[in-house]
Amino acid sequence: MKMKNNRGDITNSLVHLTKEKDEDSGLEVLCKILKDGIIKGSGNDGFIKGPNAATCFTETPLSALKHFASEETETDEVRYRYYGVAISKETGFEQGARPVIYLPDNEANWIPTEHKWRHVQYNHGLVDWTHEREWRVKGDFDITKSIGIYIVCWHSNEIEKIKEAMNEKVAAKVRGFLPMLDLNQML
Repeated sequence: MKMKNNRGDITNSLVHLTKEKDEDSGLEVLCKILKDGIIKGSGNDGFIKGPNAATCFTETPLSALKHFASEETETDEVRYRYYGVAISKETGFEQGARPVIYLPDNEANWIPTEHKWRHVQYNHGLVDWTHEREWRVKGDFDITKSIGIYIVCWHSNEIEKIKEAMNEKVAAKVRGFLPMLDLNQML
């Protein structure tokens, strides 16, 4: 069955959002990704299970990102910032992206070790990450292999700084910028 295009809860894109890392802001992390052309996968030091690293995406529609991301200057505890890369779901799928498998840890023994990177713990009422609507790719994700990408940022005044950070291969793939401040005010 093909995805229906007239549903507000379904999207044709996958978004990788950044967060602060070490001393770098979400914007600085995005700029490093665009300079390298690679989104580096997380390993066991995060929430990835098994021996393989994985790159994480969300299929949450842009209109709903405000429920688990925020701008850089907010003081509330959120996991992600409004900085990232959006790709088509088709491109992600072609490069190995798959929806994660939400299961209690004690029910995930059937997942082979080499595929544990797809498992996310779920225990009703205790541990629930399903709102992230997560997809993952095993290992790192080379954004230069995408047909095209969109850059998610907080404010349109950051676009020039972001453009300066990109390498040539990445710049050739950029189809546009998605300033979330403007989008959030419209929604």
